Amino acid sequence: MLITHNMTNIDKLRLKCRAMIDPDRFHAWISAAVHRGVKHLDLNISPGKFTTRPAVLFTCRTLVTLKLCMEFDFVLDVPKGAHFPNLKTIYLEEVNFSNDDSVKSLLSGCTSLEDLVIEKFLMSNISNFNISHHLLKRLTLLYTYQSDYGWITIDAPNLVYLEYDDELVAGYSLQNLQSLVKADIDISNSLEVDGSTFFRGICNVRSLILSDTSLELLLSCEPLPVFANLVKLKIHCSNDLRPYYGQWEKGLETLLSSLPELEKLEFNQEALISLREKVPSCLLSKLKSIKISGFTDERDCIGKAKYFLKNGRALEKLTIRTSLRYSEERKSKISKVLSASPRESKHLCIFIF
Repeated sequence: MLITHNMTNIDKLRLKCRAMIDPDRFHAWISAAVHRGVKHLDLNISPGKFTTRPAVLFTCRTLVTLKLCMEFDFVLDVPKGAHFPNLKTIYLEEVNFSNDDSVKSLLSGCTSLEDLVIEKFLMSNISNFNISHHLLKRLTLLYTYQSDYGWITIDAPNLVYLEYDDELVAGYSLQNLQSLVKADIDISNSLEVDGSTFFRGICNVRSLILSDTSLELLLSCEPLPVFANLVKLKIHCSNDLRPYYGQWEKGLETLLSSLPELEKLEFNQEALISLREKVPSCLLSKLKSIKISGFTDERDCIGKAKYFLKNGRALEKLTIRTSLRYSEERKSKISKVLSASPRESKHLCIFIF
């Protein structure tokens, strides 16, 4: 139906190629869609089906959304003259770029790009994966297949959201991220890798989600970065790693000293290892909301809750999420214990559920 004399505009085209298709026919379909003003293009191609890319695709002036799933065997070679003046969103899955210049050609040709998602990205041909774009607002990097020497450069002065779920690469250059509002970081490396450059690059963020392994990596940085603008922090802890928390040398208490403006904190009980005599400044004057999850040790959790009650001058809400096995009667007893404990804040509500 695409290759007809009907020149009606096409809003969206999705091609999923799971069987052998004539490349000439495939190219004709793409060309027809481009000539008919396609705005949203979704290509899902199995390995070995095509070895060349339709040249007309890389000068499509009408594209707004481009999604490519290539399953690695297809090497994407973007020409230098690529131009997508209206492309705002790119989603790449299992893409293997031919070289560094191919990445540069794609991003430089997307003059209106705002949202970039890269999942299962193969870096075997890339020495420096350079994401430099002055309009980019959202960046998601998930599960890259890296080389031992690869670098990632991010230079995005208008970036407001960053999600990074991966191992660390050999090196980073994170520049001009002063507009960053929210970051969701899950780094699975061991402490043999230094994460200082990465975390210093995102230290302007206002809202941060960290996995337990990311927290451990951050706490190993010397010196510990100061997150001067951070107002919201959530620590997500994996059930699989809980037996190892007791082996940590440092916990959340160390990080709190580097969060002077923190207002909202959510964490699993085990992430807070000790209670320091020198109370973090954010707890004394800024913290308004605290949520403690992963309630496994009643005595320990109550002790930590009392610490926050005693020192949280600005605290407005303390929430404790108990185990499913806790009866309502038991929850009520915990609530009474905490309600009777000394507190600094005069306007505090305690929730046990």
